[in-house]
Amino acid sequence: MGLARALARRGKRVLIVEIDAPRPNLPNYFGGQIDAQPRKLGRRIDGCNIDFFSALRSYVESVVPVKRVVGLILKNRVVKIFLTATPGARELVLMSRLWEFSWDPRWDHIIVDLPASGHAMALMRCPTLAKRTFARGPLRKRADEIIDRFVDPSVAGLYFCALPGEMPINETLETRQQLVDLGMPQVGGVFLNQYPDESFSEEEQGLLDQVAAMDGAPRSVGAAVESAIETRRNQVVAEEGVGKLLGAFGEGYVGRLPVLPGTHSQVADAISLIITEWL
Repeated sequence: MGLARALARRGKRVLIVEIDAPRPNLPNYFGGQIDAQPRKLGRRIDGCNIDFFSALRSYVESVVPVKRVVGLILKNRVVKIFLTATPGARELVLMSRLWEFSWDPRWDHIIVDLPASGHAMALMRCPTLAKRTFARGPLRKRADEIIDRFVDPSVAGLYFCALPGEMPINETLETRQQLVDLGMPQVGGVFLNQYPDESFSEEEQGLLDQVAAMDGAPRSVGAAVESAIETRRNQVVAEEGVGKLLGAFGEGYVGRLPVLPGTHSQVADAISLIITEWL
């Protein structure tokens, strides 16, 4: 959301897309309701939540010109069983909708809020899987079109968002390598969210150790020291994580986003100001 607002601040027209989200995040940031059709969320920002059946309708309409026939196909029980049982077919239909959006001249940028790593990898793998599954036909043709479109680095790129913990950073690195091996689309940078940007000096660390070693300190002091030690531990983990991310993504491709107070909308707006400096 912050990236969309940052681009909008630069005069770009942006579409934010969520994929098959049972509880879309967009209403938390922009208010109102969201569905499969793009609607205005803010100045130069539109948004939608692609669901499978709306994406399927759009796909069938793109390959079958007769509307009456489209309705019959969508109601056909065999078609539904085929799409449910065929590996990658559901994901291919969702990717097809993104492919359609990518040609729409209404937007300068399309930001796709992908689901968790496992589901995201399934979406990225589906065109290649479809090529192996179908020797010919409309699904094979669409898989070829998706790959040709999204391997172009001037068209598409992947950016990660991770928390500064050991497990999410390691998962980010593993997923990045899988996507690099897959080759579609090109992997860009990573945003490290809720980065603990305040750090202790050596003198402050020494004082903290002294207070922690004191006997009979008031309970409030003990709680404060405990919190400070936990903060320092998180900072060390975050610093080590940044080193790993820089080694994988490269200098200039790791953005640190601090912990910010406020509502969803206020935080997104503050992040947009930070990101604007990177664009």
